[in-house]
Amino acid sequence: MKIDVLEYIRTVPDYPVEGINFYDLNSLFASQVWGQAVAEFCSDMQYGEVFGHITHVVGVESRGFVVGQALASELMLPFVMMRKQGSKYPGELYSASYELEYGTDTLVLQKGILGHTSRVLIADDLVATGGSLTAAVDLIKQAGATPLACATVVDLKYLRSQDPIEIYSMGTKKCLQ
Repeated sequence: MKIDVLEYIRTVPDYPVEGINFYDLNSLFASQVWGQAVAEFCSDMQYGEVFGHITHVVGVESRGFVVGQALASELMLPFVMMRKQGSKYPGELYSASYELEYGTDTLVLQKGILGHTSRVLIADDLVATGGSLTAAVDLIKQAGATPLACATVVDLKYLRSQDPIEIYSMGTKKCLQ
């Protein structure tokens, strides 16, 4: 029986602002089922046409680092960090800004890490409005690479009308609301 990762995610209401639910994936990452959930998800992904062509996994700061590195290790692919503006990154950077449910932010990617032959799976913990995902797609394209899909633990589909690329979610129940 497949693991339902949503059963391991603690929900904190009204955080970081009133009316927003915070899905605390630390409770999932700290559980005994995290490794098995990643292995199951990657096994499912390897049968898909898109996933056979991935050359890199890009994780979006910060919890996307945990998801992305776990996926990259399981798939035996290189892992790339996409950080928030202000991070201590050497060299030249690409940048893209986006809207959050409760503000704005900017992501950055080091120049020279990805190139025109890179075919990328974007990894993040949660997709809500799709703002950070859209910015991640933009950064990957700025680098000359091809974004193929996004892998996430939680997908809050009800918060957005469209997606820049296909999203695959580890959650086996209907999306959280």
